[in-house]
Amino acid sequence: MEGRIMWKGRRLFFYSLAFIAGDLFGGWLTLPPALFLATAAFCAIMGLTTKHRIITLITLFLLGAATLQISRIPTLSGESAIGHAAGSIKAEFSASLGKILNEGEELAIVRALTIGDKSDINRELRENYRKSGAMHLLALSGLHVGIIYKLVELMLFFIGGSISTKRIKSILIIVLLWGFAVITGLSSSIFRAVLMITIHELSGWRYSDKDGLTSLAASALIITIFNPEAPREVGFQLSFLAVFSIFTIYPAIKGLMHTRILILEKLWNSICISLSCQMTTGVVAFIYFGSFPAYFLITNILAIPLTGISLYLTAAALISKSIPYAGHFAASALQFTVGLLNKIIAIIAGLG
Repeated sequence: MEGRIMWKGRRLFFYSLAFIAGDLFGGWLTLPPALFLATAAFCAIMGLTTKHRIITLITLFLLGAATLQISRIPTLSGESAIGHAAGSIKAEFSASLGKILNEGEELAIVRALTIGDKSDINRELRENYRKSGAMHLLALSGLHVGIIYKLVELMLFFIGGSISTKRIKSILIIVLLWGFAVITGLSSSIFRAVLMITIHELSGWRYSDKDGLTSLAASALIITIFNPEAPREVGFQLSFLAVFSIFTIYPAIKGLMHTRILILEKLWNSICISLSCQMTTGVVAFIYFGSFPAYFLITNILAIPLTGISLYLTAAALISKSIPYAGHFAASALQFTVGLLNKIIAIIAGLG
C-alpha cells in the first residue's frame, strides 16, 4: 500500500527518469529514430491493454532515445530573435553596472554574479575562487535564482494570503524571474532554475502543498525534450543533483539537530545545505575535474551570505542610482561588500 502511495505521488518523477535514461541510452546505442519510435508505439499499445507501469516506463525510455536521435539530424539554424534580444539587454545591463561601480575586481565579480560575464576577472582572482571551492558563485546557477527568488518574495510581502492574491503573487514572481533570465542572456543554467521555480509556483494552484521533486522532474523532462543533449552537460547534472539533494538529503541532515536560537539555526541550515549538495555534486565534480575543494564548508558559510547581500545591494544601487546620496551609499556598500567577499575568498584559497 505504501508503495502505491509513493508511486502516485512521484509518478511524474519516475516518468521523467525513464525518459532521461532513454535519452542517455540513445547516445550510447545509435539506431534509426524510426526503430525506437516503432518499438515505443508497440509498447504503448501493450500498455493500454495490460496497464502495467513497467510498460509505460519502457515506452518513455524508448521515446527518450528516439528524441535524441531525431535531434542529431543535421539542420540549418541561426541565432533566434529572442537570443539576439537577450544579448542586447545583457549588454545594456552590463553598461549600467559600469556606471555605479568603479572599474576593477569588484565590478568584474558583480558582472559575473548578475549576468554571468567572467571576461573581466583576472587570472589571480579566478584562481582564488577555484582553490576555495567558490567557482560555483561565479557561474550563474540555481543559487543565484534562489537568492533573486527570495528577494522578489520579500518585495511582494504586502500581497495578501487569499487564494487569488497568492496566484497574483506567483504570476509576478514568475514574470520577474523570467525578466532576470532574459537580462542574463537566457543561459542554460538560469533557464533550468527559472523553469523549475515556474513549475513549482504553478503547482501550488492545483495542490495545497508544492511538491519540489515533481517540479524538479517536470523541468528536467521539459528541458530534455527541447534539448536532448542537456543530460550530458555537466551543468545540467550538477544543477539537478544539487536541487535533488536539497529535497531529499537536506531534511534528514537538518533533523539531526534542533535549536531555538535564530543565529544557530541559520548557521546549521547553511551547513546542512552545503553538506547535502556536496554529497552528490562533489562526487560528480571530482569525476569530471579530478579535484575536491577541502574548505568548501567554510567557503559556503561565509561566501554565500555575502553573495546574497551583493545581489540585493546591486538591485538597490541600480534602482536608486538617480537618487542623491541614496544611490551613492548603495553603490559604496556594494563595492565594500564585494571587496570583502574577494578578500575572504583569497584567505581561504591561501589555506590550501
